[in-house]
Amino acid sequence: MKFRSRIWLVYLFLGGLCLPGLVSCAGSRYRMRPLQRKLEREVKRSPVFNSAFTGFHLMDAASGRVVGAVNADQYFMPASNTKILTLATCLAVLGDSLPGLEYQPIQEEGDPRITVGYCFRGTGDPTFLHPDFQAWQPAFTFLETSDMLVYESGRLQDTRFGPGWAWDDYNDDYSQERSALPIYGNQVRLLKQPVGWTVLPGYYTGLLGVREDYRVGDKRIYRDEQTDTVRLPYYHNENFQPGFQLDIPLRMSDSRLLELLADTLKPELPLMSVEHCTSDWQVLYSVPADTVYRRLMYQSDNFIAEQLLLLCAGVKFDTLRQRDIIRWAKDSLFTGFPRPPRWVDGSGLSRYNLITPRYLTSVLQQLYRTQPRERLFSLFPAGGKSGTLEGWYGGPDGNAYIIAKTGSMSGVHCLSGYLLAESGRVYIFSFMHNNFVGSNAVWKKEMERILLKIRKKG
Repeated sequence: MKFRSRIWLVYLFLGGLCLPGLVSCAGSRYRMRPLQRKLEREVKRSPVFNSAFTGFHLMDAASGRVVGAVNADQYFMPASNTKILTLATCLAVLGDSLPGLEYQPIQEEGDPRITVGYCFRGTGDPTFLHPDFQAWQPAFTFLETSDMLVYESGRLQDTRFGPGWAWDDYNDDYSQERSALPIYGNQVRLLKQPVGWTVLPGYYTGLLGVREDYRVGDKRIYRDEQTDTVRLPYYHNENFQPGFQLDIPLRMSDSRLLELLADTLKPELPLMSVEHCTSDWQVLYSVPADTVYRRLMYQSDNFIAEQLLLLCAGVKFDTLRQRDIIRWAKDSLFTGFPRPPRWVDGSGLSRYNLITPRYLTSVLQQLYRTQPRERLFSLFPAGGKSGTLEGWYGGPDGNAYIIAKTGSMSGVHCLSGYLLAESGRVYIFSFMHNNFVGSNAVWKKEMERILLKIRKKG
């Protein structure tokens, strides 16, 4: 009897230790229920959101407990919210720096101890000679100091444009072509100076001027798919102020890459192309990965997104083909997530992409659990401070309380990320809006109104 009494005393003691935590958890859930009911009611009854199709999902970042859900399991076009999946894939596959180039030495015939040049191929790295990454160009230095170069062509196993990209985006600066070894961002950059223009790459300087096939004052390039020609627009200098910048996408091919390389490297450098080198490749690394990720997320750079996904495919499978890495990420990285998406590109330019709000918050929660918080939050735009959120969601006290990624195209606006509440809690949310007409400004204002309430009462 004494032994049984002692056992009961132990149970009572342990129960006393656990009871405060259980009461605290129950109290927390009880406090969340009114907030959940109110949030769902506000989203459902919003006259703004009711004019189109809206999805919403809100969860506690630490516990994963759902705090609000409206159409959370319905599919929406995500636009650039697709880049959240691309970022998560990159963080799982790539290291601290991007693989910038793969190369192998070419030995002197008859004497393998002497290196006479290098065979090289692209990895998909978007930063090679890119005007916004001029501080990191080890690949260019390597190529420039070589005595002979042989380029392995034909490595890209994808189309130049993604599936479902709009045909009339063809000439726009957010729709550059994909390639195995991008150069200068696969674009021509025109920059107005106090006198004249700077053209990068300089190879195209001679094309800027008055010619019969230019349309004076037209801001678009005309690319001929049959002849692979490039025609730049002519600008009257008095119409533009110094600092005006225009990025014009190029029609890319292996032959054009070699033309630009030959013009940029030493004129006397032997440069040729072959279909296959041997398989013993070494990797030359380029730009710190987080630097590229911030441009991906802050500027919502479509070209960077597309190339990063190709780069991940090359690292994981030695093939520059997006569908391989997308299939792997869905099956191995985002396992067990509800209602898998239709995911077809890295940027979200395609209207074939379809994702649910709950899936996006699941990806965001996985990032929150696997990445250091300081690093993770530094990769997303901060409300009122940076990137595409610089003019929105700043908070009345000037402190950023929204760390999130936008996604916009005609009739689509999405916002998914992290919310920092006054209580100290971190929430994960996804707002997705499809099928509206007109400006997305009214949708932003309505989301901001609701997000501020969550910040205050969550």
